Amino acid sequence: MLTQILVMIVTQWALYCLLGLAFSLSFRVGGFFDLSIGAAFLVGGYSTWWAAQNVPLAAAFPIGIAIASLASILVGLWGVAPLASRLPPLSMFVVTLGLLYLVQSLAALKFGESAKVLQSGPNPTFALLSARISFVQLALVAAAVLVTVCLAYILAHSSWGRFARAIADDRSLADLLGVPIQNTLLKTYASGGLIAGIAGSLFVADRALDPAQAMTVLLGAMVAAILGGEAILGAAFGALVLACFDSGLGFVLPGFWKSTVVFCILVAVLAYRGGGLFRFVRRKL
Repeated sequence: MLTQILVMIVTQWALYCLLGLAFSLSFRVGGFFDLSIGAAFLVGGYSTWWAAQNVPLAAAFPIGIAIASLASILVGLWGVAPLASRLPPLSMFVVTLGLLYLVQSLAALKFGESAKVLQSGPNPTFALLSARISFVQLALVAAAVLVTVCLAYILAHSSWGRFARAIADDRSLADLLGVPIQNTLLKTYASGGLIAGIAGSLFVADRALDPAQAMTVLLGAMVAAILGGEAILGAAFGALVLACFDSGLGFVLPGFWKSTVVFCILVAVLAYRGGGLFRFVRRKL
């Protein structure tokens, strides 16, 4: 029983981690609540489902992720990045909210409002100690770990990562120092869209996807990013806290109460520690 609960927590963490990292990138670097992450999640999920109807399943996942990444690049190039450099955060929130609703409407028009599943019937599982875990859930966990490690390395060692951290710390100072803000923002939104596309592609393989699902998972991503504190990678730790509460409360409360209690906990944490649960301090030796 305990092992199965741990499997539930880890798989839930993986979903919140991927979406939380995608949201945290845009939130920390762009400086606003970027709801277009939810649109990339839907594009990744529905593109994978569509591809699976026409090509072998193994090829459907990279196709869905590639379409979501390409869509994020185009939206960032023609819309989000140019507007983010001259509009205030509240206006950008409204812009990306409109984009999310547009994608939801287009998805409902193209695929219908009913839930889509990649494969009918239960997913193949295997034994892990005394618990059962599906291959899709294992892939989701592996993707979350790989994305977290790769993002940590890129943020620490690439020029884009250093520019992104500089903008997140102090955008005005970064501009004065000659940091290419427009190009950095574009790469940030493209990276966030890629990560959200991965989450959407694996989500539709594990659960049912409908157009309204994006807002539900996006709320979890926002909570994970805020709980994670000031650092971009803090979203991975915030996702773990959220997954523990979410999975644990599922055994004692009805489904509609879980979100209420989680958001009450978020309010309490922010009231006590406004910067989130985790703070990362860099020390030079």
